[in-house]
Amino acid sequence: MQNKFLSYLFFVIVLCETNFSQAQQYPFWTQYRSNLFMMNPAVAGTRKNFDARLNYRNQWVGFAGAPKTMAASLHGKFFHHGLLGAGGFIFQDVIGPFKYVNMSGAFAYHAKFTDAKLSLGISGSYQSQTYLTSKVTTQFNQDPAVDYSFAEKKRKGNMAFGVLYYNDRFHIGFAANNLLGSTFEYYKKDTTRKAVYAQVIHYNFSVGYNWQDNPNFIWENSLIASFVANTPILIDYSLRLHYKDQFFLGATYRLKTAVAFTAGYTFNHDYQFSYSYDLNINKLRTASAGTHEIKLVFSSNVFENEKRNKNKEFQHQKFQFLL
Repeated sequence: MQNKFLSYLFFVIVLCETNFSQAQQYPFWTQYRSNLFMMNPAVAGTRKNFDARLNYRNQWVGFAGAPKTMAASLHGKFFHHGLLGAGGFIFQDVIGPFKYVNMSGAFAYHAKFTDAKLSLGISGSYQSQTYLTSKVTTQFNQDPAVDYSFAEKKRKGNMAFGVLYYNDRFHIGFAANNLLGSTFEYYKKDTTRKAVYAQVIHYNFSVGYNWQDNPNFIWENSLIASFVANTPILIDYSLRLHYKDQFFLGATYRLKTAVAFTAGYTFNHDYQFSYSYDLNINKLRTASAGTHEIKLVFSSNVFENEKRNKNKEFQHQKFQFLL
């Protein structure tokens, strides 16, 4: 099919069944609970002393020009029993003719209560977006309205803030990304081709609770809702079952859009590998073979000579931090 990407893009926007603008401006992760730091800067320093993660997401496989996202993050806690947190992340999102790169640094302050902490976080980011018309497919390859040799990179700064109230058993968080509403202008001096790509604020609210009846099993519940202007609200609910802090299996329901399945393995208490697969349940299922996501984690209380289950951070602590 000629013009496959543009045809499907129009199809998605008209039906409003997927949050395309969000995927293009700020990626969403199926394993969002494990990647919450890239969505909420208040997460900085709320896990172990040192937390590093690598992620890869291949969205809508078989769909020409669909998003492919790679990310790396690093954060930790420091100063007076983890009063402060800091870190950074970088991700690259490639979708159709656009390549978007975001490099962010985050800082958080953790206020200690009797059996929980309140974290306030802020981040600043350097963003670049490259537009390559050589990757645009048109029905007529000599269309005078398209400059097929055009390639331009734009750079902007942006900010985010977040709040997280948590302990080892629950969390409640709120964050806003793209606060500055930056715009990328292309063909700036060409009035017939001038195009403006405007970023909008992304709000997200998350909540989670861990429950245990049998000491070998932990039920991890989490929900996230993302709000972006002029797009449908994105709501995900995930349930993961952890067995002996080593294996886990999970399922996710994305409202009216997809269901997902996740599996992971933790070894040496500090390392984890996980994989998730999304299956579309909307009309995109006829054009896509689903979405794959892979995550690698190293999360450790380095430089501390404490054995597992001895690092009690909260008064009624029942679990260690799930990776």
